[in-house]
Amino acid sequence: MITASGPGDLFTVRNVGNLVPLPGEESGDDSVAAAIEYAVEVLRVESITVCGHSGCGAMQALMNAGQDDPPSPLRRWLRHGRPSLERMASRRHAWARIAGRLPADAVEQLCLTNVVQQLEHLRAYEPVARRLADGSLTLHGMYFHVGEAQAYLLSGTDEPHGHDAYDDVFTRVMPTALPAGPGAGPEDGPEADTEAETAADPTARLETARAS
Repeated sequence: MITASGPGDLFTVRNVGNLVPLPGEESGDDSVAAAIEYAVEVLRVESITVCGHSGCGAMQALMNAGQDDPPSPLRRWLRHGRPSLERMASRRHAWARIAGRLPADAVEQLCLTNVVQQLEHLRAYEPVARRLADGSLTLHGMYFHVGEAQAYLLSGTDEPHGHDAYDDVFTRVMPTALPAGPGAGPEDGPEADTEAETAADPTARLETARAS
């Protein structure tokens, strides 16, 4: 519904926190890695979207985790989100934010930052890096604000220059125009914004989305 896509348009990977573990035997996760490999190498998707949302419980759990918390499957999984916490605290990175305003609170700040960080993790996968280099694959970051029923796209993710291309600003996706009726002219509906056209592109893509 968010991307205006139809059945079979998206190859979706859904997990707690929309996390993309870094590749490698120590840090990796075979389930996510296998999905990335299949999407990029077999399905030959043309774009990958990391999608986060407001009020994410995983990001709240990550922020509230303590050193003395007992080990659990959730805590072990959320370790893949620690780089996002570190990025948010670092002065080397710009604050991820929505265009025109600062984040509402620390949780929203982390939700936005996590999208940016997981895109960097995606770039570390060899099949992804190879197709980014030859121009056959693009990465996108999306944030959905549940209360506003509004999607935002991360600017600059279509540039082939790694994380330096990101300005960490999410811009509002404008609604697409409804199909005009017979005889209707261009004045009968707003033209679709370029960003909305990107979000509504039916090209198959891998979307990692936070579990509700």
